[in-house]
Amino acid sequence: MKRKILLQLVLPLLGLILLFSLLAFAPGRSQREPALLEMSVILREVDSSHISIARQGMEQAAADLNVELRFLTPSSDNHAQEQLQLLTREVEAGASAIILIPADRELLSPAAADAGKASLVTLETEMENAQRHIGVDNAALGQALGQAALNGVPREGAVLLIDSAPGDNGIRERLEAAAAVLTAEGREVRICCRTDSLSADLQSALAQAAADAVVAFEPSALETAVELAWSSETFPLLYGAGSTPLIAAGLEQNAVTAILAQNEFTAGYLAVQSAAGLARHQSPDHLEPMPFTLLRQETMYLPENQKLLFPVT
Repeated sequence: MKRKILLQLVLPLLGLILLFSLLAFAPGRSQREPALLEMSVILREVDSSHISIARQGMEQAAADLNVELRFLTPSSDNHAQEQLQLLTREVEAGASAIILIPADRELLSPAAADAGKASLVTLETEMENAQRHIGVDNAALGQALGQAALNGVPREGAVLLIDSAPGDNGIRERLEAAAAVLTAEGREVRICCRTDSLSADLQSALAQAAADAVVAFEPSALETAVELAWSSETFPLLYGAGSTPLIAAGLEQNAVTAILAQNEFTAGYLAVQSAAGLARHQSPDHLEPMPFTLLRQETMYLPENQKLLFPVT
């Protein structure tokens, strides 16, 4: 009798232990619930609001893939030397995965070569020694912006290009490609170089010599130009790259003639997904450069374009 009672108690317990063991070591469990991965994101600008949509994509990917993000900013915009210090510190601290928006790849690339086991993915600027780049073809985007400005500027007219991120980076690639297109078609190209205040630099450049159009090659510069256009009745035609809420408002109110936009949410998501996959030794998929689309006021509310300007998480 006692043996029967004992069996009734022990057998169910053994069954529960066996079931727990099968669940704990079931094939594919580690893939469904990977270990928490800490990831550092080194930004190019102090104010990260200009990448708010990309950041939403990063945070969504982090939630999906069990990643903890840590955002790091330099003390001033485009401070490549400080980015180098941040990158070196993260590598020495044993970071498994890093996302970097490089201010100057010539300076940062050697440090990337010394990154050791850290998986390094870049946004905006393709860089030697980084394992993966997420972004558009910068030369193609610059050519498209130059071509767009050609349509609004007469031959021998002047176009002011905003050099808002000095250094060897994707923004400079865009600017040089646009300048080549405009010069080849007989437009005068001028460069507004950023110093301390881009707003003051741009106002000064336009006061010194009138321009038929202004072209900005990244969101923060385009936002600055939009705000100046709103406060001026004689601001030139404005073209640029970026799709923040402020830029969308500028396009809607005709302060911006045309923009080139990519899906920033997807870019942020893919950056985290790629860095996590590399850190977890998963076979990475081949990624083509991200597409971009020319948007004007009359096309901004087409269904296929709304997701570029008004992403929904």
